[in-house]
Amino acid sequence: MIRYFYALLVSGLVSGLGVAWATPAIDGDFAAQPETSFMPKDDTGWTQIAGILPTDSEEVYELEFWNSIKDSKHASDYEAYLKAYPNGRFAPLARARAERYKKTSEPAQPRQQAQPVPPPALKIEEMDDRYEARKTANVREKPSSSARKIGELASKASVQVTGRVLNREWYRVKLPGGETGYVYAPLLGKSSPKPKTATKPQPIATPAATPTPASEKATRGKTFKDCPTCPEMVSISPGQFVMGSAKGDPSERPAHRVALSSPFAIGKFEVTVAQWKECVKADGCSNFPAKADTSDNAPIRDVSWDDAQEYVKWLSRTSGQKYRLPTEAEWEYAARGGTTSTYWWGDKIVAGKANCKDCGNNAWDSAKPADVGTLDANPYGIYDMNGNVWEWVSDCWHKNYKGAPANGITWERDNCRARVIRGGSWRNDKSYVHSASRFKYDAYVRYILNGFRVARSMQ
Repeated sequence: MIRYFYALLVSGLVSGLGVAWATPAIDGDFAAQPETSFMPKDDTGWTQIAGILPTDSEEVYELEFWNSIKDSKHASDYEAYLKAYPNGRFAPLARARAERYKKTSEPAQPRQQAQPVPPPALKIEEMDDRYEARKTANVREKPSSSARKIGELASKASVQVTGRVLNREWYRVKLPGGETGYVYAPLLGKSSPKPKTATKPQPIATPAATPTPASEKATRGKTFKDCPTCPEMVSISPGQFVMGSAKGDPSERPAHRVALSSPFAIGKFEVTVAQWKECVKADGCSNFPAKADTSDNAPIRDVSWDDAQEYVKWLSRTSGQKYRLPTEAEWEYAARGGTTSTYWWGDKIVAGKANCKDCGNNAWDSAKPADVGTLDANPYGIYDMNGNVWEWVSDCWHKNYKGAPANGITWERDNCRARVIRGGSWRNDKSYVHSASRFKYDAYVRYILNGFRVARSMQ
């Protein structure tokens, strides 16, 4: 994924000769090469010359991080760099800029961990009805999955419902002993009426259904939501595909066949700021990183892999379903949408298909990503898998696909520190947003370009 980068001069100019030398790459992958003319310095004071660095090296990741923020006027961007690379080669400049922009364009107080958003006052619509539990359901002291459990309803058990919480998806119930508690709304349903004595059905003439085109059957998955505040999901049928690229970056090789044997669902959109807020309100997510310049319908960003794990665990508790991050293979299978080209629409960038800085999107904004669903969906009906924000997946980082599992499961390793991100971001160029593009970040690092979408097992 990292193509040709600028190697940074560290050895100085040879006195009187005007010769610059590139830094030797790690493990001797590339020998230092002389450059016979002076090259201009950038604002870091480092002389840059054209060169190549090994893809899987810390120099490359640090340089890409720096390149993505070096034109920013937000102190928080430089603070994120310093958190990831406290002793990095750009650290002095990053500290200076962070201090400068704190005084000019950001609040004077230091950046603090956002406090959990207090829940709004409860508004109850009074009811008097009987519902039954669709499955085993916990009864909570308050309308929150983190509140104290005061009882439990067995599957199919009937309970008196005395009210509905208007600004949350919870019912107030009265237990047989008279105690009042709350049950998550999707876990309760109206009792099914007893069927009437069946009479012999009469044949009914129905108009012939309009057939669905075979191409649509093969590509577009069904969409669903497990709860009102849950992300909208697209169901994906199992199948085989060639993962990676034989001609791409070394991290994308070797191209190899993967067979997904089980159906799954993946988010139709990236997880949004509004959806993240619901997790914070319910005390399921401890971090609220949303920028002031993004809308509720923008993808949540500046979240770590660890943050994303908090969200999917909360979503699983809330919905009663098994949510998780997609595996790297599932992500690429969904991103390709049944195609084998560089991008799902072809081998060249087409305006209106991806959100990156040279993707031809008239609505592109260097300061922030687009709202989810702004551009076209791929053949599976999934949006924004090319650009917008990098997306965390479940896999541990491996520098290439040698030894990768052929069944699409999460590829782990002992003492895993770095996790895979996919798809590129709005601040990257088009070489980062193709279907096979992959990169890595430490799991605990929060970075302004990184977000995620969720997946769900269907069996």
